[in-house]
Amino acid sequence: MNEIYKGSKVAKNTIYNLLGYGIPLIIALVLIPSLIKGLGEERFGILNLVWIVIGYFSFFDFGIGRILTKIIAEKIGLNQFKEIPKIFWTSFLIMLVVSTLGTFFLLFLIPYLVNSIFIISKDFQQETISTFYVLAISIPIVTTTAGLRGVLEAYQKFDTINVIRIFLGAFTFLGPLLCLIFINSLFWIVIVLIIIRIGVWILYLLQCFKVSSDIKKEVKFNSGLVIPILKLGGWITVANLVAPFIIFSDRFLIGALVSATAVTYYATPYEVVTKLLLIPGALVVVLFPVFSASYNVNPDYSKKLFLSGTKFIFLILYPVILLIVTFSYEGIELWLGKKFADNSYLILQFLAIGVLLNSLAAVPFNFFQGIGKPKIPALVNLVELPFYLLIMWVVIKKWGINGAALIWLLRIFIDAAILFIIAQKIIDIFHDSKNKIYIFFAMIFILAFPFVVHDLYLKIIFALGTLIIYMIITWKYFLEIDERAYLISKFNKVRLNS
Repeated sequence: MNEIYKGSKVAKNTIYNLLGYGIPLIIALVLIPSLIKGLGEERFGILNLVWIVIGYFSFFDFGIGRILTKIIAEKIGLNQFKEIPKIFWTSFLIMLVVSTLGTFFLLFLIPYLVNSIFIISKDFQQETISTFYVLAISIPIVTTTAGLRGVLEAYQKFDTINVIRIFLGAFTFLGPLLCLIFINSLFWIVIVLIIIRIGVWILYLLQCFKVSSDIKKEVKFNSGLVIPILKLGGWITVANLVAPFIIFSDRFLIGALVSATAVTYYATPYEVVTKLLLIPGALVVVLFPVFSASYNVNPDYSKKLFLSGTKFIFLILYPVILLIVTFSYEGIELWLGKKFADNSYLILQFLAIGVLLNSLAAVPFNFFQGIGKPKIPALVNLVELPFYLLIMWVVIKKWGINGAALIWLLRIFIDAAILFIIAQKIIDIFHDSKNKIYIFFAMIFILAFPFVVHDLYLKIIFALGTLIIYMIITWKYFLEIDERAYLISKFNKVRLNS
């Protein structure tokens, strides 16, 4: 197995990714209360819609960012470095053309979105329209950034990627806050966000030139590569377009059916708890090229990685999710006050369990794409989409934001179940794992207890008891002999040093 795919390299790059996602999360936790206070609840809800649009169009790259990672990594492995410039520039131009078309589409759609779809008070409608017009101009920058990052991932430059990611994540929240010192305007806040994005784009481009000087020297376009690249990225494109639409549609529908203020009560816990997806995200980005390289030559190694990735994501996240679900009301009240807690604590509970299941589903999702079967998760999302939107529409109209959170959780559960069942048929992942599966469902079912118990002392007893049981079960049933031996050796080493 190539050096870049060894366990130590995977672990090192995963740590880089954890830092790259984790540090912006801490910054967000610190700055969000000040942003809500400075902007007001409705303006902050509109800013969330702005972040959603930016996030959605970052996926609008026809799957080419991920395809670049796959193809360039293969060329590096074969020492075919001279072919990289034409692959890069051809892919880059495709992304630029597609994202420019996306810009024109959004420009045409903006007045309808603001005036007819989103429920925004008249005082903020014109400001919101101006904001979205400026935002549309940034779409090509956001989209092509994904391609530049894909090149660096192919070269395993996760340290560089995450330094830039920390900068972007920090200033996504710090930029608007600094802007509020001078003017309380969403228009200028978005201008600041776009300037930050341009700076990040330049940093990524310079790093691409650094890892491959041929990219800078040989600006080549090969029309013969257009069809193969689009064909290879076709199903990834479907997933990249449909999956974010599913992910963001809940907040769009809340903005359309309830109000921008309701978006704030829903999106604030959402933005915080979904940051936990950085843990599976940090791992699966590294596993993606490993699945690609190992599946055909060593499927047993791919299966081992699949199971290990799923297991450690669950073991790392479960205690965190347990504490969030148990103390959701107290946590939000301490962070944002009683009014916010009354409106958002149940949402946080539903979303937290959904995040756990979604984190586990990230492994089969990336496994299918890595082994050349991106059609599977794309088709699952395509089938889900119309049913999800219809049910979400009905439930939001009847039960509001709490209903939206519950439907979001149910969709994640169904999605994860389907992906794991298909993975079972391909690599038999459940062989000799029935007892672990039963334990897994029991531990998930336990998370229902905090929904019906509201006494703080009972919550504390429940959390402590469950954590003790979790540690016993983890040690006895989930950790392998070599993993236990490794942990014991590390514990003894720390004890001796101290």
